[in-house]
Amino acid sequence: MPVPWFTWFKQVVLKGHRSPEGFCLFPFFYVPKILTSFHPLFLLISLIISVKPLIWLAKSENVIASWAYAEAVVAAFGKALFKYKLVIECLGSDVNALMQQPLHKRQMCWAFRKSTAVTTKSVALANAVKQHVPDVNPHVIYNGVDFDVFALRQTEPFSSPSNHFLFVGSLIATKGVFELVEGFEEALNQNPRMTLRIAGEGASRDALMKIVSAKSLTKAVTFLGAIPHQSLVKELHQSDALILPSYREGVPNVIMEALATGTPVIATDVGGISEVLIPEVGGILINPQCAHSVTQALLTLPKSTWNKEKIRNSISKYTWDNSAKQIMSLFR
Repeated sequence: MPVPWFTWFKQVVLKGHRSPEGFCLFPFFYVPKILTSFHPLFLLISLIISVKPLIWLAKSENVIASWAYAEAVVAAFGKALFKYKLVIECLGSDVNALMQQPLHKRQMCWAFRKSTAVTTKSVALANAVKQHVPDVNPHVIYNGVDFDVFALRQTEPFSSPSNHFLFVGSLIATKGVFELVEGFEEALNQNPRMTLRIAGEGASRDALMKIVSAKSLTKAVTFLGAIPHQSLVKELHQSDALILPSYREGVPNVIMEALATGTPVIATDVGGISEVLIPEVGGILINPQCAHSVTQALLTLPKSTWNKEKIRNSISKYTWDNSAKQIMSLFR
């Protein structure tokens, strides 16, 4: 696992962090946002200098590069030397954003063609790969969800007079946080028994808090900050619905986790969300960058009957075990 050199120095050298057996954390020597098209070269040099990850790579029969850039490019170079089988996992922004840059695209296309197989997290992302590299046929392997951790909620959604909504994500503009607050304000005017809890941190946090204060929404809107992953289950169980009005997404883990608990979801119809969120079963799909769509969904969702078991069952096939089996089958 390559770790930015400054983080590695702080955690490993200064604080004495030791990774568990089977993990090799090594420093990735690069300058953020500078010469990004050379990051595969910097990563390769970092891997060679660190020695241990290079040895592990040389001894491997099967390699999974879990990021199309720069990890996949380096792994494809290693495949040419060490003759292992290589599966490249595309996660989202590595294709949707970096493929727009000519030098990055050229390197990724080369790596895809050198690989044994390419996987994506959604059909939408697979189609994006095909547009850039028509001769590559990606395998769609969805992320799983831990159904033991994200247990079924005890109460049905919207079973109390008040309606409680939850947002979980980075507090940045592209997550639709400003449309969320604007849409929530209008919905609150029509249904004053609503609350919104916002979990996450990000560059837009201060601006968002000022807007909430200026609109006198502080009694209805609560900022939780970043919450531990283990606390998310409790938040979902205490909420009537999750809302995620992002401009772009793959298939967000938090949507899968909400559905696993039997909690309905309001989400924008972007990326692969519509592939796992079934309208009228698991929630509502709305238009991106549209505060009015947020308002309508917040007012409409409580009027429908939501069955927690049906919501959970709608994604029952998306387990980590199934995901692992699909990936392993590609090495055969």
